Amino acid sequence: MCKAASIGTLDGGSTVPRNGATAQQAGNSETTSVKSDGTTAMKLSDTAKRPSTLEELVKQVFASDDTTGRKPKLVTVGNTAADLTAAHTDTAVISGDGGSTIPNLQENEMKTTSTASVPSTGVVYNYLESTLVQKGFVKCYDQPYSHYTSSADLNACAGSEFIFSGAKSSSNANVFSIGAFGASVNVFKNTYSTSQAYYDAVGGAYWYRYPGRSFGFASSSSVNLNSCDYNNPDCSHRLCFHLDQQIGGYRAGCTVGLNGDSTWRKVIYKSPASLPTCGVQYDYKESDLIQKGYVKCYEQLYSHATSSVSLATCSGSEYVFVGAKKSMGASSFAIGAFGVTSNFFKNTNEQTKAVLDAGGAYWYRYPGWSFGFASSSTVNLNSCDYINPDCASRMCWHLDQNVGGYRAGCTVGLNSDSTWTKVIYSGKNLPTCSPVAVPSCGVLFSYPENALIQKSFTKCYDQPYSHATTSADLANCMGSSLIFVGAKSSAGSNTFALGAFGVSSNVLKTTSSATQAYIDDGGAYWYRYPGRSFGFASSSNINLNSCDYNNPDCSHRLCFHLDQNVGGYRAGVLWG
Repeated sequence: MCKAASIGTLDGGSTVPRNGATAQQAGNSETTSVKSDGTTAMKLSDTAKRPSTLEELVKQVFASDDTTGRKPKLVTVGNTAADLTAAHTDTAVISGDGGSTIPNLQENEMKTTSTASVPSTGVVYNYLESTLVQKGFVKCYDQPYSHYTSSADLNACAGSEFIFSGAKSSSNANVFSIGAFGASVNVFKNTYSTSQAYYDAVGGAYWYRYPGRSFGFASSSSVNLNSCDYNNPDCSHRLCFHLDQQIGGYRAGCTVGLNGDSTWRKVIYKSPASLPTCGVQYDYKESDLIQKGYVKCYEQLYSHATSSVSLATCSGSEYVFVGAKKSMGASSFAIGAFGVTSNFFKNTNEQTKAVLDAGGAYWYRYPGWSFGFASSSTVNLNSCDYINPDCASRMCWHLDQNVGGYRAGCTVGLNSDSTWTKVIYSGKNLPTCSPVAVPSCGVLFSYPENALIQKSFTKCYDQPYSHATTSADLANCMGSSLIFVGAKSSAGSNTFALGAFGVSSNVLKTTSSATQAYIDDGGAYWYRYPGRSFGFASSSNINLNSCDYNNPDCSHRLCFHLDQNVGGYRAGVLWG
C-alpha cells in the first residue's frame, strides 16, 4: 500500500500544509496535532474524522447506505486502499474547448499581459513565490498571522490591476500553501454580507472585505463571517484575515485559530503598472504573427541540423518569435515564445541555467550544444534540454551539430522527424498576447467541478463505477480539442477526488501496451487499450491486467475497465 495525497493537494502529492498555532473553533468536526514547539493546531475536516487505519476507513465506507441505497466506492484521497468490490460511485469524463487551453494547476503559474486579464484558476495551492516575482509582481503586505490587519494595510496594495493574496507556513517557505488571484477593484471592494462572498471572474475565486470583520476568499460564495469565515465545507479552499480588529488570524485553508500565530505569514502581492508579456505560448496562430508585421526568416523540418549561420538570417529586426509546428501546413504553433533579438543572439555557456528575456521566457544559446527556451531558468543541456518537469513548456533544437531535433514541448526525440517544423519569425515590436495557461497540470486532486463549467467544459460521460464502460461511451466525448477525465465519490459531490486534463486526440487514441502509458501535454500519462482498460497515471509505468493494478504512486492512478462486462476498477488508492 502507499500513502495517498491529502485533500487540497496538487500534482506530485504535495499537500496543503494544515499545521498552525493553537486553534479554537466550535461546531465543526475537528482534530488536533501537537507541533514541535508544544502548541497545537486544529485541522477541520470536510466531512468527519479522517480514518487513520484501513479498518477505520472500511467502517466509514460501509457504515450505512445513502438515501439511494448506494455505497460510495471512493471516499476521499488521503486514505489507504480497501477492497470495495460491487460498491458504487460516480465517474465523469468531461470534454470541451474550455478556451482551448488546459489550466495549469501543477504550479498555477499566472500568465498575464497588458491585455488586463488573468486566468480563472480559482483557489491555488503550493504556488511558487518565485513565479510572482518573475512575473513582476511586487510584495505590498507581509506579516505574521498574529498581526492586526487593517483597511490601511489593504489600501497600500490598491491601485494596481491585479492582486495575489495568500498564506505561507513560515517566512522561509518558498510556496504559498493557499492563495488566489483577483482583479484589484473586485478584491478590495467593501462587502457587507456575512454569508456571501462575491465572484471575481478574472481570478476565479469568491472574495469578501467586510470592514470591522474580515477579509478573504473561498472557492464558493458561501461564507460565515463571525467575524472571520469559520465555514467547514471545503475548508481547504478558504482563507480569512480578521480586519480592523485588535486581533490577528484567522485561517489558512483547514488550519484555523491562527490569531496569535507568529510563524504563518499573511502576504499580498500587487501587479506592476505594466504587466509582463506572456512567456511560453501554446496553439499560437501563425496568422496573428503575420498581422503584427512579423516576417518568416527560418523554416525547416525538425530533421534539419540547425546552425548558428541559420539563426543569423533572423538578425535584422528587434524581436523574434521562435516556435514549433506539428507540420509544415499547420496553422498554429504547438509551442513558441517571443524574445528580444539581441538576447536571442547572445551566447550562453551554462548547461543548467537559462536567462529570462523581456518576452517572458527563459532562453539559452550554447554553440555546439543547443538553442531553445523554457518557462523557468532550470534546464539540463546534454546536449539538448532533456528535463522532464514542465515538459510542455520546453523547446530545444540541437545547434551546430550534424543532427536535427530535439524537442517541442513533451514531444521529444525529433532528431530525424520529417513532419514537425522549426520556425522563426522576426518583427519590429514585442506584441502583447492573450494569456495562456501552461498545459502541464498532471494528476489533480479535489478539483472543483464548477471550475470546469466556468471554463465552458461540457459533460459527455457520467456513470457509476459499476457501469461497464465501452469504446462507444468514449467516442461520445470525441470532437473537442481538450478533455477532462475524473472520479467523484458520489453523484452529489462537487469535487473530483482525482482527475486529469489532456488533448482529446491523445487521450482517446488507441494504445496496445500493457506496461506503458503515454505522456500528453496535460502532464499525465494515458492509455486506452480496447478490451482491457482506459485511464491515466503520473508516470509511464502501468500494469494492465486488465486494469492498471500497479501500487507505486497509487494515489495518482485512475482506471476504467473497457469493453468488458465489468465496471470499476480504481480511483486513486481505492480499487475493486
